[in-house]
Amino acid sequence: MSNIIESQIDGTFYGWSGDTLFKLTNGQYWVQSNYAYNYHYAYRPHVQIIEKVNRYYLEVEGMNNSIEVRKLFSVIESVVTNDFNGWDGETIFELQNGQVWQQASYAYNYHYAYIPQIIIYESGGGYKLHVEGVTETLPVRRIG
Repeated sequence: MSNIIESQIDGTFYGWSGDTLFKLTNGQYWVQSNYAYNYHYAYRPHVQIIEKVNRYYLEVEGMNNSIEVRKLFSVIESVVTNDFNGWDGETIFELQNGQVWQQASYAYNYHYAYIPQIIIYESGGGYKLHVEGVTETLPVRRIG
């Protein structure tokens, strides 16, 4: 018998694209485990997370396929304290909770947002930063 978690995506859903983070209305966070791309727009769709042989699969209302996911346990939620303009190499992110994080590997992404919400989570021995409205995640390290 498999375990099933039923909830909703907390906010707008755009499908998945490689390392997609899923925040659920039940307070849980899940992240895509394997690369796959599937665009689907929905607002707060119902989801099921189904456990099969110690693996978890996310099924989203209105989509025909599922994606393997893993649950996140160490999650930091905050907001950037000023204008956000994406990242460009060594970008530093000052957060409202007092923490300071820096981009850990080179990548470029321009996206403007005023005091966006962010989520930082452990992934593969390091940390990743997810910014509200940006589909890509970014490896980061804490510097303060």
